[in-house]
Amino acid sequence: MREIEQSALEAAVLGRLHVMHGGLGFPPANMVRVLRRESTGCGRYVDIESDAEIEVENGYLDLGGSFIEMEGVANGIMAVALVHNRRLTELEFSTYGGDAWNGDERRWKIV
Repeated sequence: MREIEQSALEAAVLGRLHVMHGGLGFPPANMVRVLRRESTGCGRYVDIESDAEIEVENGYLDLGGSFIEMEGVANGIMAVALVHNRRLTELEFSTYGGDAWNGDERRWKIV
């Protein structure tokens, strides 16, 4: 599968997750490959992979109470990384309250 360049938002979220969960083996953003992304109208699924082994068998790693404020998305966006069999498999973005988001990365910040 062809590798796709990380978006600025994806890289920032992966970087924040590395800072928060690096002790569990979460890799830095530059060690994560994007394979595919799909916008859903109120979120985004990003298929990812890395050679890093995470000290979580299966589950989600989140931003620990932080979220993404984005212009035009009233209630903000959450982000989580899915770990399956100790490997990163997906980065998921979802709007709070079902707000519409077409996937365009307008002005944003992690708060």
